[in-house]
Amino acid sequence: MKEYWLFIKTPDHYGNSEIIQIDEDIIDFFVVEKINDICLIKNRNEKLSETEHKFINQNRIRFFKKGKIHKILSDEESITEDCIFENDYEKLNATETELTETEIQNLKFEFNWNGEKMNLRFNEILDSPVVQEIDKRLNKEGSKIVLEKLNKTLFLSLYTDNYLDKLIPIKYVDKQKMILYGFPKEPYQINCPIIE
Repeated sequence: MKEYWLFIKTPDHYGNSEIIQIDEDIIDFFVVEKINDICLIKNRNEKLSETEHKFINQNRIRFFKKGKIHKILSDEESITEDCIFENDYEKLNATETELTETEIQNLKFEFNWNGEKMNLRFNEILDSPVVQEIDKRLNKEGSKIVLEKLNKTLFLSLYTDNYLDKLIPIKYVDKQKMILYGFPKEPYQINCPIIE
């Protein structure tokens, strides 16, 4: 059975969002692009049996990849060290809701993950008024969240100046709460109360 898994970006990861599809022993890697809607562009595949990995729980898999870290010590000196990169992927499930996408987009909710707390609404600029003024002078759009869908999963998509920065899957949403999942460290899932 084909399953889709979202690459969990950490705060220091600046690349494109990525989704993998696992079908028995084959892993297909896709870059997430925004054209008119979000879409997947395949860029490679691997065999699951030939990758070092472990299941953190039934919905999270961690891959271990050999790599190198380059450290610049001064203008004249740098070092390269071997290391193991740990990349987590969260299994994507169909969002549970009886609300329409339009109804969801009109919700305002409280986001609180590991002390990062804010009230959010879809399609509104997230930046402070001062940053918005600077963005306006620089012809930038600023940061905002948009509701998007891929297959049967709804996402809270974070855009920075029209660049798709992060995808946060929505597990469940009704008129009382929204449950988001796929965060880089525990809690991997949070409840976001709906604000009137």
